[in-house]
Amino acid sequence: MENTLFNPHRMDVPSHLILIPNFWDRPRYQELKKSAVKCIPMMSSDILIFDDYAVLVSFLGYPHLLTLLEFIKDVRHKEIYFLGTAGSLKPVFNVPTQLAVSEIHATEILEHFASKLTSDPQVLPLSYQLKILPGPFIEAKGVTVDLIQRETVPWLRKQIEKGMEFVEMELYPLRVYLGKPFYALVVTSDLLTETGIQVHNDWKKLLTKFLHAYDAIVAHITTAS
Repeated sequence: MENTLFNPHRMDVPSHLILIPNFWDRPRYQELKKSAVKCIPMMSSDILIFDDYAVLVSFLGYPHLLTLLEFIKDVRHKEIYFLGTAGSLKPVFNVPTQLAVSEIHATEILEHFASKLTSDPQVLPLSYQLKILPGPFIEAKGVTVDLIQRETVPWLRKQIEKGMEFVEMELYPLRVYLGKPFYALVVTSDLLTETGIQVHNDWKKLLTKFLHAYDAIVAHITTAS
């Protein structure tokens, strides 16, 4: 990050960058690695370079992601696209559902990230124009947690009262780090209830929704390029 002692050599990548915590369809991912112009392994992650875009794959949580981004030259000037999975906080999303993120909220432990950027550090807007692409991209608001299993029954009740619709682990700190809105799509993989986490059992549908979202992002990039 700027004005810190950590100043690694930074690599050039195309102006469009797709961030994917986990590429769920492993056979398709192996195909992508073979078709990439270059594959750069780094810190248990891969950066796949294509002509018009790059894809950063395999990270968990914002500390890992933000560290990786520091190795990319001029990353804050890139057009950023995020594709991940998330836990649903709404019973209506009780099957894998594609969501286009309109805004991302912070849990209390993350509020200090944006204390100087907005009068309401709990919420930051994202770009969600990707919802107009073919497919049921539903506009939704989400909340970021900093650790796995941070969710409790009181926490869940509070988020539902605030109108939150999904929970994930990277978007809020990423939004603060970049200092600008970006595109984010998530596919719900489970439903949080007061009795526990109900994992969606339709694995085939999750893969289909995930790949459709990925292909929509790539089509958006290559059409605009």
